[in-house]
Amino acid sequence: MEFNFRYELGKITPKLALGAKLYVFGAGPHWEHILRMYDHLVHTDLNDYIDGFIDNDPTKQGTLFHGKPVIALSEADTNHLVVLIATATGRANNEIAWQLTKHGMFCRHNFFTVDVFWTTLMRYEYLQLMQFKDKHRGERCFIIGNGPSLSVADLDKLNGEVTFATNKIYLLFDKTVWRPNYYMIHDEAILRQSREDINKKITCDKFFAYNGELTLDNGYFYVLDGKVDWKPYPYHKPEFSEEPFVMQWGATVTYDCIQLAAYMGFNEIYLLGIDHHFSTTVKINGELITDDVENHFTPEYKFSSPYHSLIDFTNAAYEKANEYAKAHRIKLMNATRGGELEAFERINFDSLFA
Repeated sequence: MEFNFRYELGKITPKLALGAKLYVFGAGPHWEHILRMYDHLVHTDLNDYIDGFIDNDPTKQGTLFHGKPVIALSEADTNHLVVLIATATGRANNEIAWQLTKHGMFCRHNFFTVDVFWTTLMRYEYLQLMQFKDKHRGERCFIIGNGPSLSVADLDKLNGEVTFATNKIYLLFDKTVWRPNYYMIHDEAILRQSREDINKKITCDKFFAYNGELTLDNGYFYVLDGKVDWKPYPYHKPEFSEEPFVMQWGATVTYDCIQLAAYMGFNEIYLLGIDHHFSTTVKINGELITDDVENHFTPEYKFSSPYHSLIDFTNAAYEKANEYAKAHRIKLMNATRGGELEAFERINFDSLFA
């Protein structure tokens, strides 16, 4: 479904359906930021949906901004106008809202504050993600990690199975015909480093954490909650999201995959290639622990910056996932060959194909 900003906004203000003009208050750099956000996330040029700009700066009035006329508020026919405020600060937002109110306009009827751009986008993307609700009810799936135990032979066995993969899994594509059904990534550094390869080599539906700039082809974005205001476990324990638009952060993209798989309705979820043993980990007390082990299935798997696993928080997230699975009768098991992941009951990978 193609995104139509005017249509989406019309759901909350009937004036647009009655032919009202749509103006943006603020012909400045914050509008540029909003344009980039929409272009990156839904490939839409918002300039196509607006009729002009209002600005208090006399030097801008009477000019064109992005090909649209800039006028003073005193020139606007406020009876037939919907105004969107595009300012970068709360103070400026409030000042403009007060100006509009003095001209007989009312918030959420004639005008909307800057958050309308984000909420409209979220509402649209939420509806896009709803198509995956219970799409695989009663089926089984495999979530593929990138640990050193992951082998091409095991991936070949997964042809015909529904699989999730993450990060730089494409580094194995030249060795196997297997390809994932779903792909997830939430690490901005990896996305920035590997975006071109991901778009070129991974053709399935992709899910990525919103970062304000980078996107993926065939991609659906979600919000990663809990990272910005993170407090070290056990003071802050991970939650488990039942809604795909807001994923709970567990310091590993595997946790995102488990949450999405549960939303899709899988009642058997098997983990493979998740060794859970890293060369560098950060403990809850801030202690840095190093170990002479490989992190991934190939030495070609490199980061643009040092990688430190937040092992205690990840363990807590896995414990939460296990609790959720048991409470909802989901068989969530670890089929990894070896490794140190013990949060889930283990199962022999080969036995799943007997």
